Amino acid sequence: MNNDQISVRMVVLLLVGVLTVVVALYHPALGAAIGVGVVVVALLNELMGR
Repeated sequence: MNNDQISVRMVVLLLVGVLTVVVALYHPALGAAIGVGVVVVALLNELMGR
């Protein structure tokens, strides 16, 4: 994997994490914003690593 692929992967993970936190902040029933963001980013990181 070269540096371009790593940077694109990181940008995708960060964007999804931020979007998830924003959704959780505006809809508190979804759970704590930080917890939801961390879980989504961790799952995407695991899936993209395969």
